Amino acid sequence: MSNNQKHRDGFVCKLKAMDWFVSKGYWIFDETNQGPIDFIAVNIEGDIQFVECKKLAIRQGEWKPGTRINRILSDKQKQLNKNFKGKQIPPIKLLYVNQDTGEVHEQRSST
Repeated sequence: MSNNQKHRDGFVCKLKAMDWFVSKGYWIFDETNQGPIDFIAVNIEGDIQFVECKKLAIRQGEWKPGTRINRILSDKQKQLNKNFKGKQIPPIKLLYVNQDTGEVHEQRSST
């Protein structure tokens, strides 16, 4: 898969995740550069979500076929989460987006 295709797939997944939050009553604040998060979602109740999106990838080979390939936060994202603790700032959430179905799933532990 070309790098351009990966970027296109990532962008599509990001848009689907944004749409998912909008359908739940959130406003979206999109990043404008290559920052450590994809977007911020905020709802009327004051719930704030810092979101990093990843395309859901399923193993195709012989080793654990059909299982999800887990992603992790970058070192910069982990450092931000560490700095957020105790400051009433929510941690960065890692979301998996199924590009085919549009389903969005949150990774249980993102640090």
